[in-house]
Amino acid sequence: MSTEKNILEGAKNLFMQFGLKSITMDDIARKVGVSKKTIYQFFSDKNSIVFKSVHEHFSDHRKEIENVLSNSKDAIEAIYNMSKCMKVQVEAINPTVLYDLQRYFPKAYKRFLDFKNTFMKERMTRIIEDGIAAGYFRKEINSEILIIQRIEQVQLAFNNEIYPRDKFDFKEIHEQLFDHFLHGILTEKGKEKYNQYLNEEQDA
Repeated sequence: MSTEKNILEGAKNLFMQFGLKSITMDDIARKVGVSKKTIYQFFSDKNSIVFKSVHEHFSDHRKEIENVLSNSKDAIEAIYNMSKCMKVQVEAINPTVLYDLQRYFPKAYKRFLDFKNTFMKERMTRIIEDGIAAGYFRKEINSEILIIQRIEQVQLAFNNEIYPRDKFDFKEIHEQLFDHFLHGILTEKGKEKYNQYLNEEQDA
C-alpha cells in the first residue's frame, strides 16, 4: 500500500470510530506511524483528508450497492439487500460523523448530498417502479414522496437529539425505520415474498 493510501486508510478508520472534528493531524500521524511532515506531502490540510476520505467512502459504497442490485432477482430482494448493505455501513460509523460533516466540512458534506440525492434516489426509483410493475408494491403510492422519506430516514437515524444514543440502539433504529417503510408500500403479494426472503435467511 502506498504511503498516501496508508494515510487515508488510517484517517478513515479514526474518523469512523471517533468522528471528524475530534481527530487531529497528530492523531492521524500516530495512527499511521508517519510524521506530520510526511502527511503534508500528500494532503494540504485536514479538510483535504476529510474530503478524500468521504469521496472514497461513497465511491466504494456506490460500487457495493450496484453489485448488490445487479445480483438481486427482483425488487423485494433488491430493496432488502440494499437495506442490509446500508445497515452494515451505518453500524460501522460513529453517529457524530454526519453532524461533524454538515457543520464543519461543507465541501465533503456536499459529496454526501450528491450520493444521497442523486445516486440513492435514482436507484430507489428504479426499485420501486420495478416492484410496482411486478405487483409487490402498492401502485397507488407516490413513489417520489416515499423515496425522499426513506432516504431522509437514514440521515434522521444519525440525529442524536432525536434518537439519543444513551436511550436507543443505532442498529435497531435503522431496522425499525426500514421495516415501517417497507410494510407501508408492500402489497399482500409483496408481503409473502418478503417473508419468504426473511425465512430463507434465517434458515441459511
